[in-house]
Amino acid sequence: MKKLTLIFTVLAFVLGITIISCTKQATTTTDPAITTATDAIVLDNTASDLTGILDDYTAANPTIFVDPTLKAGSADPLPPVALAVDKCATVTYVKTPAITANVVTGATISFTIDFGTTGCKGSDGKARRGKIVSTYTWVKLGGWTRTSTVDMYQSDVHYVGYLTSTYGVTGTNNHAYLTEAAALQVTEKDGTTKTWNSNRQRELVEGNSPTALVKIWKITGSSGFTNKAGEKSTYTITNPLYRSTACKSGFVAGTVVTVSTAGVTTTIEYGTFTTYAAITCKDGFTITKPGAAGAPSVSTFIKFGK
Repeated sequence: MKKLTLIFTVLAFVLGITIISCTKQATTTTDPAITTATDAIVLDNTASDLTGILDDYTAANPTIFVDPTLKAGSADPLPPVALAVDKCATVTYVKTPAITANVVTGATISFTIDFGTTGCKGSDGKARRGKIVSTYTWVKLGGWTRTSTVDMYQSDVHYVGYLTSTYGVTGTNNHAYLTEAAALQVTEKDGTTKTWNSNRQRELVEGNSPTALVKIWKITGSSGFTNKAGEKSTYTITNPLYRSTACKSGFVAGTVVTVSTAGVTTTIEYGTFTTYAAITCKDGFTITKPGAAGAPSVSTFIKFGK
């Protein structure tokens, strides 16, 4: 990831946010609190990027990931060849059924995405090398857990850590509901390191039908971030974040509050949620921090890239 100045340039992500602005360098010094908050947003979306890769590969292999408890008596008789979303990647898997009294009660799938060692350029334009190794475990009808270990480079930035996701349903309409966690250590090209950890809940509040063209996710939870100087900050969703698949960039509503080690609070505002029908795609978000010694607060608008 590139060093951030007051004019921010941030990575693009499969699942969500592209943050980019003018290419000119700022002539003023970047506010450290705003830099830290924006840096945290980068890693938040990097975790979403990696989760998006896993979701895309799962969706590309529906016959492998079908719930085995929906079958009678046996697992898939002829395991299909796993499909790679990125043609330069190699995908392997082993599906092992759990059988009780000749009835399939669950299964475990070991699923490896290998991007190789020379750089596999994905459809999003990013070059990746290394592996993501996942274990899927069905724990009940219609539910599963996924634990993924990450050791890979993306655009020559090294990511090591894990991602977990537990799928289930909630409410009278059986909305898809995922409980997710992530812990990543990120080593930049210059050798400096940052860390990110998060615990999130993600509910599919609109578009729960498999045939729905537009899906809206509601996201809650909190996270922690440590920058390259070792300074820690919390990153808490205070108003649920919403994301629509109809929008190419960014969250469409919600608020995040960060608090640094020094006690400086920043607010990241994507807009107010009213109704699902009123959701519109946004072109950016605003970061605000209190002014020093009673001075007015300082706000910086970050524009999504095209």
